[in-house]
Amino acid sequence: MSGELVGRSASELARDLATRRLRATEVVAACLARIDEVNPGLNAICTLDGEAALAAAADCDRRLESGVPLRPLEGVPFLAKDNLATKGLRTTYGALPFAHNVPAEDAICVERLKASGAILLGKTNTPEFAHDVNTTNRLFGTTRNPWNPNVTAGGSSGGTGSAVAAGMAPLGLGTDLGGSIRIPASFCGLVGLRTVPGRIPVYPADFAWDTLVEHVHGPITRTVADAALMLSVMAGVDDRAPNSLPDQAVDYVRAGSGQVPIKGRRIAYTPDLGGVAPVAPEVVALTRAAARQFESLGCDVDEACPDLSDLRTIIAGTRAFGMIARYAEYLESSRDQMTDPLVRQVTDSLQVDVRTITQAERRRSAYYHRVRLFLERYDYILSPTVGAPAFRLDRPLPTELGGKPVERFYDVFLFTYAFSVTGLPAISVPCGFTRDGLPVGLQIVGHRLREDAVLEAAAAYLQACPQHLRRPQVDAGSLRHLGDVQTSATGGPDWIGHGGASR
Repeated sequence: MSGELVGRSASELARDLATRRLRATEVVAACLARIDEVNPGLNAICTLDGEAALAAAADCDRRLESGVPLRPLEGVPFLAKDNLATKGLRTTYGALPFAHNVPAEDAICVERLKASGAILLGKTNTPEFAHDVNTTNRLFGTTRNPWNPNVTAGGSSGGTGSAVAAGMAPLGLGTDLGGSIRIPASFCGLVGLRTVPGRIPVYPADFAWDTLVEHVHGPITRTVADAALMLSVMAGVDDRAPNSLPDQAVDYVRAGSGQVPIKGRRIAYTPDLGGVAPVAPEVVALTRAAARQFESLGCDVDEACPDLSDLRTIIAGTRAFGMIARYAEYLESSRDQMTDPLVRQVTDSLQVDVRTITQAERRRSAYYHRVRLFLERYDYILSPTVGAPAFRLDRPLPTELGGKPVERFYDVFLFTYAFSVTGLPAISVPCGFTRDGLPVGLQIVGHRLREDAVLEAAAAYLQACPQHLRRPQVDAGSLRHLGDVQTSATGGPDWIGHGGASR
């Protein structure tokens, strides 16, 4: 029974919990058993709060039996990335200076999920300060991908992606700056939604007004319906987040149901961002086939792309500002506790002059308007989510893709960053598998403030292609003989602890 439960969607679990065909304690116990089975090998969860989760489940069961009005996610388990504040439960940011940090309050997204009846199981691994395309750090070690434990789960929400894909929880919370929700979703065969900044209020936040330095919070799930359900309870204005958006009375659940036809919608497909992004041929083939599937759904599809030629210049300048704003202060107080790659990123950023940074922001504004005007002709832009399938942990970045060199680490995720800088909603959905059996993601980008339309397109596509929603076959036996990862993009194997979840 427990094996069957961990394979079910949150929407299915919520329905059966509401009708009392299931008990919340059963569901949580099944998730905890799955965590005990596979997390020691995958290292996706870094802090487990099993006793509190079981107590919360018992409370949900009492509510269900009492006949009080049910909450949307009553008794459904979730996991939260370790850079999201959780009241009374350590939040480390994957960084040594915060190894013993215990917040006094929840992030709003966590707070709202709990208020909807969802049950927090624990925290998922993230790279140091959530700034890497791989998920590894010196506190907890490296997270592995359940599709192939020798490849990356992506970053920086890789712990959440690995855990959800492996069935440790049906719902996961991630954060996304340049692609940190969508990249793990692509690598792990999941659905990952980046909302418009402000749709899900970000608090606590050091930069409350910022739309680029602060990460967007959002869902990583196995289905579009589950992502929509999460969004429906997390969206809405909050005075603690001054750039949060008011409720638009949008039915996100219906948008993600697969029941909204998308016939007649206009789509632009780009395999390489107009020649800007390096991309593997297999990724092009799978995403192009996905674009053809949209044609079979009655959409008009063109191969077209707005002018994104100055994307790298914009990324370089805006990332420099972000690195200085967030981490320069730690160079004085905690330099010896930071990995060399992060130290180099911060010190290099400090060499960038203010004029270069302001020019990048000016370019970003012009870039946004080019994309906006382009979207006057289209409802969506389709692209690969990442230029490559998940790559090996012992070779953290490919050196070339499709004959083009990978010169900077963010070359791998140019597709996600290209639309992060616009603030437009974007979702990654699985669109097939490589010859090696690794999932590949399709990114769907929509108009400003139209997460509902993005969910509609994603749901319609996956309803037509349910074969892309396979789950990885992973168990304790398949993970038993794994050794430590010897190299990483963020500083090598100098781990503290054993890498497993702590209770």
